Amino acid sequence: MGRYRRTVSFPNPPTPNIRANRPAAKGYHVRSASLPCGRSHPLIPQLRDEVAELGTWEMARSGPRSGQLVDGLARLKSVLDSLDDVLQLPQTQDFLSSKTDVVEKLLEDFLRFVDVYGIFQASLLGLKQEVSAAQVALRRKDDSKLGLYMKAQKKIASEVGKLLSAVGSVPQQLPVVTSAVVVVSDYDHELGPVIRDVHRLTASVSEAVFGSVSGCYGPGRRWAGFGLGWRVKKEEQGVIEEFQKVIGGVESLLEMRKNIKGDKKKHNNEEEILRMGVLKGMQELEDCIGDMEKQSERVFRSLISTRVSLLNILTHA
Repeated sequence: MGRYRRTVSFPNPPTPNIRANRPAAKGYHVRSASLPCGRSHPLIPQLRDEVAELGTWEMARSGPRSGQLVDGLARLKSVLDSLDDVLQLPQTQDFLSSKTDVVEKLLEDFLRFVDVYGIFQASLLGLKQEVSAAQVALRRKDDSKLGLYMKAQKKIASEVGKLLSAVGSVPQQLPVVTSAVVVVSDYDHELGPVIRDVHRLTASVSEAVFGSVSGCYGPGRRWAGFGLGWRVKKEEQGVIEEFQKVIGGVESLLEMRKNIKGDKKKHNNEEEILRMGVLKGMQELEDCIGDMEKQSERVFRSLISTRVSLLNILTHA
């Protein structure tokens, strides 16, 4: 059996602390003239996309068709809701708290928007009531009531037309939303332009809607939709179809009843065709007004909510 030699091992000597022998480095603090780089909140790109879609609607709108206008109001409501969500973010409140001039301008303009949409809602309600009364008069062949309907329509159109001046007085540009400090935050760069876009598009969509309602009245309108071959005048082809159809039809019906010529039976048949066409047009107009009333009320509520959020920022600035 072989023998093994025993060995004795000693622990390694401790490693000298090299750092301990070094002189302590002087502490120092680096100051930067810029704010730390911040990341954009996901709600900002979402708002920017909705603003872009509304801008596309603005460019693609071929005329004041009721469906397009209702769609524009719905898109505007979504944009305002998204802006309201963004305004409640702590980052946004910090960003705008030092820009009281911009917030005050937004508060002033949004108050004007709230006022005009409140008046517009009241006008649409009155318009819907007049259309309902006109349908009763049409069934009863009450020419005097139809004449009153036309006067009431023109009065409401005039009131809505005044809203255009109120919206038109809102400046298209806000003060530039920038900071006196060098800002390198993506959040800051994105928020300012998108707020300006929402402000501008709110005025633009409102002008399109109010102008389409107030511009539907004038002398000598005719509509080629009641089977009697009348045509829309070239200068009147941009007005809302449902409005023009009813106005032209009522005027033509009243004129036809005043001027009875030739075969009375044939005249009565033509009058009945026209009367039924106008009645159908009034039902379509009532639906059109109802859709606009519903969407404008939603915009009205979104404007109020957005203004409250702006007011909270100014209060805590």
